[in-house]
Amino acid sequence: MKLLVDIGNTRLKWAVWRDGRRAMGGVYAHRDTPFDVALSGNWTALPRPSAILVSSVVSQDVERALAAFMATLFDVAPQFVRSPAAALGITNAYAEPARLGVDRFLALAALHATQPRAQVLVSCGTALTLDAIGADGRHLGGLIAPSPDLSRHALLGATARIGDAEGRLVEIADTTQDAVQSGCVLAAVALIERFRAQAAGVLGETPALVGDGGGLDAWRALLPDMERGRDLVLRGLALWSGG
Repeated sequence: MKLLVDIGNTRLKWAVWRDGRRAMGGVYAHRDTPFDVALSGNWTALPRPSAILVSSVVSQDVERALAAFMATLFDVAPQFVRSPAAALGITNAYAEPARLGVDRFLALAALHATQPRAQVLVSCGTALTLDAIGADGRHLGGLIAPSPDLSRHALLGATARIGDAEGRLVEIADTTQDAVQSGCVLAAVALIERFRAQAAGVLGETPALVGDGGGLDAWRALLPDMERGRDLVLRGLALWSGG
């Protein structure tokens, strides 16, 4: 049994991987609750894992706190995976491979393993990340922007008299709240469409569009041909661990 952990800027997702498949798992907002409070109830009931693999984009202090908690609970040191130059069928575009967020690398690997093709991966959490790969697994590179939610909160925090009420998603707004909400979402959609068009020019074909992350669901309908990915980072960790 292996314990797989994906810790992002806001949420921690975990899964138990046994006999090549997910057995159980969970998710929680780690900024709000300490690891021992949120995870002990679930993890103390687990058998000692043969390995713990972690995808992390958080600070080293948070990683050390998580590692110490795991070592106390399981007496197993976690392996924090870093992005390599090439692995799992993916060739990293970055000149300094480890600087590519490992969550992005692992998600691409899971996507490519499922269906090798030209595709763009959109991941929306705290940040909005875009990555393109060819059918051969060659990573072209990507973009990082604030998610629509983060853009909205940043705008509300830097301006006066807007208010904090959430607006509706419309194409042309006639209230400030709707204008903020719609402007932040439509900016993200336009970025995705432009990135996909640029990737198509390099790849010589229009790439498939796949989205992952909890921040997508409120506006995914604006990109009607976007396919929905699920737990791609955890699936990439499972591939890294040997299945």
